[in-house]
Order: sequence, then C-alpha cells, then structure tokens
Amino acid sequence: MKLVGEKVLLRPIEVEDAKRFVELINDEEVRQYLALVFPINKYMEENWLKNDANNFNTVTLGIEVKDKNLLVGSTGLNNIDWINRQAEFGIGIFDKNYWNKGLGTEATKLVLKYAFEYLNLNRVYLKTYEYNKRAIRVYEKCGFLLEGKERQAKYLKGKYWDLVRMSILAEDYWRSFENQ
Repeated sequence: MKLVGEKVLLRPIEVEDAKRFVELINDEEVRQYLALVFPINKYMEENWLKNDANNFNTVTLGIEVKDKNLLVGSTGLNNIDWINRQAEFGIGIFDKNYWNKGLGTEATKLVLKYAFEYLNLNRVYLKTYEYNKRAIRVYEKCGFLLEGKERQAKYLKGKYWDLVRMSILAEDYWRSFENQ
C-alpha cells in the first residue's frame, strides 16, 4: 500500500531503511521530539522494524519526498483497537532539512484519510510535548482537538514539560469536508 500526496509518498518501511533512520534519529535536536531516550543502532532499529511488521495492530509507513525517493521520516497508527475503533497516531520528520515544508501536514492528512476512510476507525488520538509547537499547529490544522495534559510528564535538559493529548473523531473528519 502506498498513499500519495502532492509532496509525499507514504510507503511501507523496509529493513533496509534502518540505516537511514539511525543516522537521522540519533541527532539530538530530532530526538527531543521523540519518546526515545537512549541512542539506537542499526541492529536495534532493524529488530524494531521486524517486530513492527508482524504486529497487526500497527501500521507504520515511511515518509518519502515525492519525486526524490528520499526517506525523511515515518508515520502511522499504533495500538489499533479494533473493538473500540481507535488508534494512536504518530509522526516524525527526522530529516531537519525538510522541517517546515508542509510534509508533516500532508502526511498527517493522508494517514487520517486511511484511518477513517479505509480502516473505519472512529477516533485517532496522539500525544506530544508542550514545547513541540510546530507539531501542535499541524495537528490543529488537521482537525485534532485538545483533550488534556499530563502535567510534567517529560523531563528534558533540566526541566519538566507537560504531555499534550489530542484527538480527532470520524465525525470531525467528515464534517471538515462539508465546510469546504
């Protein structure tokens, strides 16, 4: 399966992508936005990708810059709950050269389309850190609403930060088409 937008192509991640991800994810500036604390190596990333590929409650896709065949991040749905029809959304543009270029917004919209139009989910939720203002703007632009915060849930560089929880419901997603 591939999801194609104007700027990005979302495609299944291959084990061969591990090397590229390790190079990008171990950057300190990138890591501050991830839940990872410890550095990763190729072996760890390959194992994670293999385990992820065998999990039917997860959909993980690479974010490729369209027409460049350049992998710059990943996105997808985790912890898919088929009974309650909900999943956790995650995204990361790991290549800093592609920050602030609209790739995250487009990738988020493509995953939401897949979640609501193909998987028939009712709710997609996420967690991010309060200092990740760029991501919060993207999520709001894509229809996510603030649900609440977990106070001082993240420690980074001598300070505790709140964890922000947001979600979008299928009815919110479909209503956005009525307003166009």
